[in-house]
Amino acid sequence: MKVIRFKNIIQKFLLGNASKEEEEVLNKFEKRLLAYNSERVFTRTPAEEIRQELSKRIVKATRKRVSLTYRWTAAAVLLIVISVGSWWLIPMETPKVATATPIEWQEVSTRKGETCKVHLTDGSVVTLNGESSLLYPTSFSETVRKVRLIGEAFFEVTPNPNKPFVVETEQLSTEVLGTSFNIEAYAIQENIKVTLATGKVRVKAVGQEFILAPSEQAVYQKEKSEIYTQQVDVSLYTDWKEGILHFDGSSLIAVAAQIEKFYGIPVQLKVKDAEHYYISGTFVKEPLEVVLKQLSFINEELMYEYKGGKVLITHKK
Repeated sequence: MKVIRFKNIIQKFLLGNASKEEEEVLNKFEKRLLAYNSERVFTRTPAEEIRQELSKRIVKATRKRVSLTYRWTAAAVLLIVISVGSWWLIPMETPKVATATPIEWQEVSTRKGETCKVHLTDGSVVTLNGESSLLYPTSFSETVRKVRLIGEAFFEVTPNPNKPFVVETEQLSTEVLGTSFNIEAYAIQENIKVTLATGKVRVKAVGQEFILAPSEQAVYQKEKSEIYTQQVDVSLYTDWKEGILHFDGSSLIAVAAQIEKFYGIPVQLKVKDAEHYYISGTFVKEPLEVVLKQLSFINEELMYEYKGGKVLITHKK
């Protein structure tokens, strides 16, 4: 039987709209499941004790007397399906043991202009850039160390050959054993970039897989759903952790986005063909005023001003 059909039967039964044939489907399922799997699922608790305990709880919750013969069936089905997921779709001859307690997740987020270090339970350290979020478990599972990232972060992963470290973003999955790397995965940007500093990582996307070596970068193009690798200067993508801004032939649009993220101040461009203005330069822990003056000096056609709590970059009059 298809999953959607089985769910519909359960829903109809709980609403009191199931036919006798549909009730019989649930009743047969109950008997099969208990016969084959009760010992594993309920740790040798007798089926009759389970029936009685569930019946008591249903009566207490509803505060009224009802026939429990089929209500218990529905409750048991729901509890079992919730506990073991799609176990009932697997042949009864090869049952699986119910999983352990659910993983609890925590989230750390940064605002514009902020960075934050997160120390994970395995000793790994994650440095979040501005406007980023990291979702991670309070304790890792026995088989994998998995976290989820929105935005940008630099990872310093504690080696553990028996428990891979996996970073999931919207379109990419990056797997490592012990290494340091940077992931840039902002929703508003056209590309997602994984830049390896040390060790090795495996990057997966759109059915492709790449193993990166140090100084290699994987670039996922969202619009084309394509991924490629290239050699890069790692410092251009990781020095933000030290308060250093790098512009290496970057478009004015990219520069404005970097300044906004780095200093936490909105930047508005009123420059025609801004994508065709290219900026190069390195700024080491410089105040925003210094950076803006240098940018207007590098390109004499541009000027800036503070207006309404934001930076406005325009053509010189």
